[in-house]
Amino acid sequence: MCDGLPRLQGLYLGMNKFSGKIPTELFQCQELQNISLAYNSLEGILPKEIGNLTMLRVLNLDSNLIQGPIPKQIGDLLNLELLSLRNNSLTGPILPFIGNLTSLRMLDLSDNYLIGLIPSEIGGLLNLKALILFGNRLTRPILPSICNLTQLMSLYLSDNNLTGLIPSEIGCLLNLKALILGGNSLTGPILPSIANLTQLMTLDLSNNKLTGYIPVGLGNLRDLQSLDLSNNSLTGQIPTTIGSLTNLRVIDVSYNMLVKNIPSELCRLGSLLFLDLSRNKLAGGIPACMGDLVSLIRLASNSFSNSIPSSLTRLKHIQQLDLSANRFSGAIPVSLVNCTELVVLNVADNELNDTFPHWLGTLPNLRVLVLRSNRFHGCIQESVTKSSFSKLQILDLSRNDFTGLLPTKFFRNLKALKEAVEYRKYEYYRYSVSITIKGLEREFTIAVLVPIFSSIDLSVNGFHGGIPETIGELRVLLALNLSHNTLTGPIPPSFGNLAALESLDLSFNKLSGRIPSELTNLTFLEVLVFQYNNFFGPIPRGKQFETFENDSYRGNSGLCGFPLSKECDHEERQRPEPAQDEGNGNGIAFVWEVVMTGYGCGLVLGISMSYIVFTTGRPWWLVRMIERDLREKITSWIPKNRRKKRN
Repeated sequence: MCDGLPRLQGLYLGMNKFSGKIPTELFQCQELQNISLAYNSLEGILPKEIGNLTMLRVLNLDSNLIQGPIPKQIGDLLNLELLSLRNNSLTGPILPFIGNLTSLRMLDLSDNYLIGLIPSEIGGLLNLKALILFGNRLTRPILPSICNLTQLMSLYLSDNNLTGLIPSEIGCLLNLKALILGGNSLTGPILPSIANLTQLMTLDLSNNKLTGYIPVGLGNLRDLQSLDLSNNSLTGQIPTTIGSLTNLRVIDVSYNMLVKNIPSELCRLGSLLFLDLSRNKLAGGIPACMGDLVSLIRLASNSFSNSIPSSLTRLKHIQQLDLSANRFSGAIPVSLVNCTELVVLNVADNELNDTFPHWLGTLPNLRVLVLRSNRFHGCIQESVTKSSFSKLQILDLSRNDFTGLLPTKFFRNLKALKEAVEYRKYEYYRYSVSITIKGLEREFTIAVLVPIFSSIDLSVNGFHGGIPETIGELRVLLALNLSHNTLTGPIPPSFGNLAALESLDLSFNKLSGRIPSELTNLTFLEVLVFQYNNFFGPIPRGKQFETFENDSYRGNSGLCGFPLSKECDHEERQRPEPAQDEGNGNGIAFVWEVVMTGYGCGLVLGISMSYIVFTTGRPWWLVRMIERDLREKITSWIPKNRRKKRN
């Protein structure tokens, strides 16, 4: 290579499909100043001959398959200004020789398997502007020598195993614009010295073990645009000084132990797009002035009370409103009909007392409606127009006091559950889902594109009459729960058309008749709960029905055949079906907590793929479903420059 190009100074071959090892001949080109081979599939170790390129200023091997330790010969590249080895499979510690690279302006070793402590020698890189080490296995406290990096503008140490206190010396980094320390095991308080970082635009201390109060001095950070203190053990009140941060677009202080009211000073934040105060101990009402914000609001799992203020409906560009798990009472404000961009409405687990808000059907973009565990009552009114709830994909009305027949026309209007998913314009959402299976409650999180999942849960109500045939038209429905009602009559044979169905729970009703053989067409069905009804006759055989156990059919003394020990005699096989009831006719309960992770209202996120993150207790049927549907669609996406830690 160098024989033909003896004066070669730059090699730019990024974003190709190169594979194999880096040829050692490359390192004979001693006049090279820039090597960029990022986004290929280069593998093997980084050759020690790289130390020959003493004129090198840029080495970018980002996003390859390079393994092994960082060779100490890199310490000989004294002219190096940019070193990026991110997103490879490098192992071992960051050795002290890195301190030799005193010309470095950017050091990016993120997304590898590096271990050990951050060497104190990094404190000698006085020209460094960006130190990016997130997504490794680095341990021990952050060393005070980091204070020497007075030119530093970006410090990304998230998703490691760092421990100890945040050093007060960080307050010396007066040029810092991004401080990202989330996803570690840092302890102690947020030190007041952070208030010295007056140029800071992004502060992320989330997912640590921090305690104490939110410093009042944060009000000095007038350039701050994103504040994430979520998933810690912070106490006290939200400081009123946050109202001075008029450039703030994102506030996330969820999963802490903050108390008292939402300060009205938050209403000064005219640039705010995303507000998450969920999972705290906040109380009182929602300030009426919050209706003047243009934001994504999540206030779930606090102790907010009183009625839902009608002023929230002035948020005409809001896409997601989560008020679940509080003590709100009264009705859902009818003026919410003005929020025409609303995608998600979650008011589960409150004390709301109202009839079914049929007028929500006029919202043209509504996809998720969760009214679970309130005091909603009465019948579900028939839709006024054919377009009502046409985009709805997740409907949870469980654990209320609804009565009457299941409305045929309502299900007929659910067009989004009839049509195949098209992979085009998507928004990105994160769901925390609590699922109760056979009395065991498990919680996990899915980060996924909304159109992928669909469910209807009407369990634990007072619905009666027959099951409408029109439910069988919902061909892309994945989970259906009608348990714990007083439904009668047979299972409609049209259920055999629910080709995508993975979970079906009809338990604790008064259903009767034979189990339709058409259900054997449901080749993806993995959860079947028919307990405590009046079904009789032989259980269908074949396909998924060969996998269900006795427990699926408990409490139906008239059933016979596999997997039950009771065999079917001739009389049971010939027993006629009863006439179906006229009319329009809890095993698995879903609690949806939905957060749009985009930081804009009316924002269409340019993401065509998604990643899945499951926390404790993965329900196997749902895991398999998502793996199958997204296998060709999934890509790794790191929110806030972080990823799931590797064990």
